Amino acid sequence: MSTPTSSPTGLALVLLLVGSLVAMAASIGALVAGEQRLLLVASVGFFVQVLGWRRHSGRSGGAR
Repeated sequence: MSTPTSSPTGLALVLLLVGSLVAMAASIGALVAGEQRLLLVASVGFFVQVLGWRRHSGRSGGAR
């Protein structure tokens, strides 16, 4: 059994980075352009972040 890591690595890190970039870009775009549909894209980015944190939690011995 490996020791738990405090920072995400691998696929979890990729999911977190991509999710935060998409969420930030879409949130700023929705604010600047006033386009409500970009908020849906931002929510997808936030969901990808949650998947990354859940994957990291599972690898590091978390409950889920």
